[in-house]
Amino acid sequence: MVLFSALVAASALVVLAVALQTHRLSTRLLAVLAALVAIDATLRLVIVIGLLGFSPIFFLIIAGGFVMGPSFGFASGALTLLLSAVLTAGLGPWLPYQMLGAGWVGMGAGYLGRVTRRSSSPWAIALLCLYGGAAGFVYGLLLDLWEWPLLVAAGSSPLSWVPGAGAAALLRRFGGFYLATSLAYDTFRAAGNLVLIGVLGPAVIRALDRFRRRFLLDWTEPVAAPEAAPAKMPADVRTPA
Repeated sequence: MVLFSALVAASALVVLAVALQTHRLSTRLLAVLAALVAIDATLRLVIVIGLLGFSPIFFLIIAGGFVMGPSFGFASGALTLLLSAVLTAGLGPWLPYQMLGAGWVGMGAGYLGRVTRRSSSPWAIALLCLYGGAAGFVYGLLLDLWEWPLLVAAGSSPLSWVPGAGAAALLRRFGGFYLATSLAYDTFRAAGNLVLIGVLGPAVIRALDRFRRRFLLDWTEPVAAPEAAPAKMPADVRTPA
């Protein structure tokens, strides 16, 4: 578990390093990332409807990725879950999968931001709300995929994983497992994401976009000034003998 978590965290740092080298990220925006990760990790301590599956941490992950791009979003999601697990003593075999899931949520928001040009218009916010709702369900599905074979002994119930079963049988069993154990939690997570993005999204996205435009440096090759054309002598000027 520790090695897997370290690999996910290292992947996030490698993504940031590549973004720095390709000038898609500046060192000042790294400070913004660190601040967002610290703030977002502490939000996990705030239990709003925590027992029902909703956590406010996904709001900043989605908003940050939407404005700053896929690399920023992946790093924000993975590192936020890592730091929040340390703060809440939530270290366990589930952590690397949570980090990957949250990282993919932030990365997907980054690609959506590219498509919409990081707009805070009503239609872009509506798309982001739909994405946040869908991400709430997809995140839960991804986490269920790794724990499903472990939580229920193979063949012990109609919902358990059975080695060698066909794809249709496994899909039916997993669907039953998801409906019985996770659908209610994921519904509250999706609804919470949708509400937070709809209410706070426009203001937060505009603020983050100001940071991005102020701190992101676009490096371009200097354009050489065109050489002046040599002056032509008038045709009627004759060279003296």
